[in-house]
Amino acid sequence: MGSLVRRLVASSVLASTMLATTAHAALDRAQFEATLVAARDYADDRSLIFYCLRGSVETVPFLYAGLQADLEQALQKMKAAGASSRQSAEMVQVVLSNVRFCPRDAKDDTLERRCITKDVERSRAEVKGVSMPLFLRPPFDKFGK
Repeated sequence: MGSLVRRLVASSVLASTMLATTAHAALDRAQFEATLVAARDYADDRSLIFYCLRGSVETVPFLYAGLQADLEQALQKMKAAGASSRQSAEMVQVVLSNVRFCPRDAKDDTLERRCITKDVERSRAEVKGVSMPLFLRPPFDKFGK
């Protein structure tokens, strides 16, 4: 299921970026590298959220929807900042290739400790820490719109 969701999100995001073929200058190298670092960190945080909340049947579908919405808003900010379609697609690739999903009955002591240490449930309720959306993290928070 996770693979299917990733493919669907990737194809919709890539299609939307391909359709927006306006001639924008690409983000400079430092901005783009910062974007990719933020995307990797975000993917790690989302993976932890998916693990920590895996048992909540009612919550999990909204985690997938939130991932898609975060990516769409991050792409809008990148476009406003002048990112090329290629840069946008690479950012999506970094997120989707690094987010991990797990079955409801998964057990991992290290991840269990991280759930507690990162206070995932409170973070999610307050939309901060590991739950901070990608488009609100640096450098996205400095991009337009």
